[in-house]
Amino acid sequence: MTHGNRRMWWSGVGTVLCVVSLMWISEGILGAQSEQVVDVTIKDYRFVTKQSTLRLGFPTVIKVRNEDAERHDFSSTMFEGIPTQIEKDGVVVYGRGVGGVFLGPKQEATIRFDMTRPGRHVFRCSIHPTMNGELLLLSAEAV
Repeated sequence: MTHGNRRMWWSGVGTVLCVVSLMWISEGILGAQSEQVVDVTIKDYRFVTKQSTLRLGFPTVIKVRNEDAERHDFSSTMFEGIPTQIEKDGVVVYGRGVGGVFLGPKQEATIRFDMTRPGRHVFRCSIHPTMNGELLLLSAEAV
């Protein structure tokens, strides 16, 4: 291979690597933007929810943080029958019908799933029955 051919070959490899890198970066950015995020903070025996409008058919992430000194549970029927992923303390659990997650004081968890059923979905703490909250899920046509 001559010097000119080598330079041309390396130029081609560099171009391919740049394109692949840009595709990888843009997919990561676009993927992150397509997730709907709900922040739920447990504080003073209450669920404090921060969210935008939730739509069906989009990946959803619920980030739950327990700021109380007591153990709490975040559970809901909204996860019934759908693939759900829960990340807590470096452990990832997958399943269908995962009911929720227990959180000790100052613990956090991330729940990932796809919204599939419209309506109001209640979540609660099974340890403290007076603690509950809800998420309202709209169909894409309603937005």
